[in-house]
Amino acid sequence: MFFGRVVTRGKKFDAPWFIEVVDTYTPSTDLPTAILGKKNAEEIFGKENVHLLDRDINDTTVWIYGKVENRSKHDEEKRAFFEKCFTERMSSVDYQFINIFTAGYSYIKKFIRYIDSDRKKSVYVTDKHIYIYSGKSVAGISLSDCRYIGISPKRVVARISENPANIVFEDDSFIEKEDKKFLKGNKILVPVIHFNSNSTFSE
Repeated sequence: MFFGRVVTRGKKFDAPWFIEVVDTYTPSTDLPTAILGKKNAEEIFGKENVHLLDRDINDTTVWIYGKVENRSKHDEEKRAFFEKCFTERMSSVDYQFINIFTAGYSYIKKFIRYIDSDRKKSVYVTDKHIYIYSGKSVAGISLSDCRYIGISPKRVVARISENPANIVFEDDSFIEKEDKKFLKGNKILVPVIHFNSNSTFSE
């Protein structure tokens, strides 16, 4: 799943996994879009609609300098656009903490059905929490709370792992260095990156 799009006529453009690179502009209300190159932007939108001081072309589209037009500006603007796409996508993810002390029986039963469902899920296990994501909101469970009421955290993880639709992992080393900078230590969003960057979930 892409978080943003870059329109370029160049043969090669270095972009992270969450950026779609295309050679033709298609209006989109869902994906932030960057047109690479002032000349390219002028050909698509007309010179009268492309300005140096205001890079916004419309609500979702901006233009950034191409590498040959201004190398330093290109690198700066490209990184800023990537971070914007990443941050906006991540900020739209809801988090639901499953409080086993206060949640009603029907809610817990519904959550267990979700865990057992054949819906593909990324399940990130830390020493204190489990975070589960399947394309909508992240659900979190405190392993400390489970331990407090006499439920073994290992049994909880084993129970979740029994379902082949649940991809369980404990290591976040798969996240690129640049992505970790954007993430700023937010563990809740780790399964979101895993889910969106893993080809298993796009099949």
